Order: sequence, then structure tokens, then C-alpha cells
Amino acid sequence: MESTNISKCATEDQMILQTSLLLRVNVILMTIVAIFTFILTFKALYILKQPSVVHKSTKILLYNSLFFVNIHEVIFMTIQCAAFIRSFTLSDKPCEIMRTTLECRFKNHVLIFAIAGMNFNQFGLTLDRFLGTIIPTTYSNQGYLPGVLISILVIVCSVGAPLIIAIGDPYNDIVPNCFFFPEHSAPRANVFLIVLSVLVITSILINLVIIFVNKKLEEGTRYYVSQRYIKREALHSTRIISYIAVPQFLGLALYSTIVLTLRLHKTMIPVSMYHNIVWWAYTVPLAAVSFPALLIYRVNQVGSNRKRVINRITAKVETQEEHMKSLKDLWG
Repeated sequence: MESTNISKCATEDQMILQTSLLLRVNVILMTIVAIFTFILTFKALYILKQPSVVHKSTKILLYNSLFFVNIHEVIFMTIQCAAFIRSFTLSDKPCEIMRTTLECRFKNHVLIFAIAGMNFNQFGLTLDRFLGTIIPTTYSNQGYLPGVLISILVIVCSVGAPLIIAIGDPYNDIVPNCFFFPEHSAPRANVFLIVLSVLVITSILINLVIIFVNKKLEEGTRYYVSQRYIKREALHSTRIISYIAVPQFLGLALYSTIVLTLRLHKTMIPVSMYHNIVWWAYTVPLAAVSFPALLIYRVNQVGSNRKRVINRITAKVETQEEHMKSLKDLWG
């Protein structure tokens, strides 16, 4: 095989990177983040099982997001912990501490699959909200179907992402660990990161428009209870999706912007410094942990608001005007 001719020996700068305190601290912190993600995911799954303010279709896509978030955390934690162990056990073996991209192919593909899925599914949630706005009655009657179909499309695209990025890559270079893209795939990886950034920005803008449109449509159905319920459900769902999309956008935007900038000036930066910055600039785990955390917060917040208004209505005798105001608050 071609990979047998690869020189796996690390340079002095690469050895500094592989055994540095910064790398070890980063691994510990990101492992803690991953553990919090797993814990919050269990809480988020429990909340999604309860009757909630989001439509059934949206709920399927939220489950799908949690799936990708946790796949990412598992594979990233695996890569990180392997690097952590090797930084101690192979600290005096420069010809064994590096990894070939061929050795890393599977883990790297799974990592890209998870990153793609997190972001494609965010766009899928936006598409789901768009359908709920333009064809509300038809959408509401479809139950889980839109979410299932969009989820299948997201998974197919996510599987295809690493395969497209790696087209024609000979896997004949070495990397500090399986977190890094193969050198020959770097140009397509850059395009991939740009596409993801554009998708997330587009999702946020579309969600803002949908919130505005749903608010206006809801006001036009004030005296039609069933229609207003559908509009209120759509508005709640869209607000939740928009709220949790922002940190995902920030996490991806920071990572892609910093990494792209570093790659453009790679020849001017020492190897150890370059890889350390890339390692710390990888903010996707922070975006991952924010998803279940913000999902829990927003769903609980909407539920608490409803309970508070209901308690206020039942706890006192109101005039007709006060009663109508309370009902308005309950819907809004």
C-alpha cells in the first residue's frame, strides 16, 4: 500500500504540540463539555417525551439534532482521549506519536458526518417551520411525516458530506490526530465550512421572517380558536428553533473563520502554535452542549408562562376586560 512509504516521524515542533500542557488542558475541558452534553441530552429527551408546545414534526427533527450532537461528542471525545493518552505514553517516541490520515479515515469521516448533520438538521428545522407557516392546516394534519422525511434527507446528505470531501484523497500524509482534515482534502473542507456557515445564516434570517409572519397571521385569526392554536404552536416552535440556532451559528462561524484565516497564513505560523490555535478554535463542542441546554430552557420557559397565566386566571375573580386580557396573555 502507498501508506507504507509514509514517514510517520514527528518534527520537533510537532512533538511540542503533541505533549504540550495546552493540548492536555483542552482535552480535559472538552471531555467535561461532552459529559455535560450527555447529561443534558437525557433531560432534553425526557422533556420532548412530554406534551409540549412544539409540533410532532418539529419534535422528530429535534430528536435528530440530539442524535447528531451526541454522535459528535462521542467521536470527538474518542479522538481527544486517544491524543491525551498518546501525549504521555509516546512522549519520547516521535516516530510513533503521529497518525496517518489512512488510520484516521473512519474517525474523521464520522466527525464530518456529525458536524454536517448538526448543521443540515438546523436548516431542516427551518424548512419544517417554513412548511408550518405557508401550509399550516395541511402541515398540522400530517403529524410526524414532514419531520421524518426531512430527517431522512438530512442523514443522507450528512453521509455524503465526508465522502465528497475525501474524493480522490490518497491518504498519504500524517496528522497530529484524527481531528484534522487530510491535507489533500483541505480545499474541499474549506468549501464545506463555508457552505455550513451560509446555511446557518440563512436559517436564522428565514426564522426571523417566519416569526414576523406567524405573529401577523395569528392576529388575523384572533376569533378562530383552531386556527389560532395552529398559529400559536407554529410561533412557539419557530421561536424555540431560532433561539437555539444562534449559538450553533456562533460556534461554527468562529471555528470556520479562525481556521480559514490560519490556513491562509499557515506558512507564517510555527507548526506547534498553528495546531494549538486550531485545537482551541474548535468551538463545535460548545455549540453541541448549547443545543440541549437551550432546548430545555426554552420549552420549560414557555410551559412556565402558560402555568403562571392559568394560575392567575383561576386565582381571582376578573372583570370581562381582565378575563379577555388574561386569555390573550395565555395565547401569547
